[in-house]
Amino acid sequence: MKFKIIILVLCLVFPFKNIAQKAAKKIRWKAPVALGVTSLLLYNSSSKDAQSTIYKNNFSNFSTNLDDILQYTPTILNVGLSLSGFEAKNTRADRLGIFVLGTGMYVITTQGLKYAINETRPNGSEHSFPSGHSATAFFGATLLAKEYGENYPWIVVGGYILAGTTAILRMANNKHWASDVLMGAGIGIASAEIASYLYPKIKSKLFDAKSAWNFEPQIAPNYYAARLNYSF
Repeated sequence: MKFKIIILVLCLVFPFKNIAQKAAKKIRWKAPVALGVTSLLLYNSSSKDAQSTIYKNNFSNFSTNLDDILQYTPTILNVGLSLSGFEAKNTRADRLGIFVLGTGMYVITTQGLKYAINETRPNGSEHSFPSGHSATAFFGATLLAKEYGENYPWIVVGGYILAGTTAILRMANNKHWASDVLMGAGIGIASAEIASYLYPKIKSKLFDAKSAWNFEPQIAPNYYAARLNYSF
């Protein structure tokens, strides 16, 4: 069983290398749109029946909690590289702002869709579509790509492998349909792209020298925080 998971992970290396290099540049829509469209194409009973058959024949005895941890590892890697002195595209304060903005986007989107659609999971529980774990993982991997992709492409490949493994394990654990993880991945990537695009514009409008708003990131070796003030 573990051998099959490893083979699937290794198959992700080369396609995710190309995604990582592209995501490191300006805003990209092809990946999230392709993932979203593929998700919708697989959102049908035939695809679900096929996945259920594959699960019963190959993964019925498989169980792990690793995906609960792996979803955060691209973001943890991003923070670790920053603290280790690796050269990033943006300052720590700007990275924090982008992270907060993008996190709000993908959390609101995934949770809103989960409760609006209320798709049944493969294991019979509720709120399957889309996958929040996949959104978290691919959001972190895309931010990692945008910050370090130009100088350290293979580090970014590692981020996408971690994200892809998270998505695969969600299906291997019978927690999500393929359509769930694909849509979650698309939402995560899109949120990172949109936040990276919007944050500089929001910053220039709200937090310039003449603005009554004051945004103060607080960065220490063991935590990231921020304070937002408004002067009357």
